[in-house]
Amino acid sequence: MDCLDWRELTKARKVVTSDASPCGIAIAEFRDSIVIIDHGAKFREYIIPKSKVERYDGRDVYLSIPHCMLSSFDF
Repeated sequence: MDCLDWRELTKARKVVTSDASPCGIAIAEFRDSIVIIDHGAKFREYIIPKSKVERYDGRDVYLSIPHCMLSSFDF
């Protein structure tokens, strides 16, 4: 993922965990992380290390972590 323009991620439609669960949208790049917000039943914000991004297909961001681990990245 080193060749990825991380600012492009803010154009993503959604962020998906490794177990195919949508977890919000990427809104910003911050140092070695991306910021994700989720407007689901309960508003959540996550700061996810870039090392946890598996891929970006030009539309969606795919993480290498399951949904159950997201709470460890709350802020």
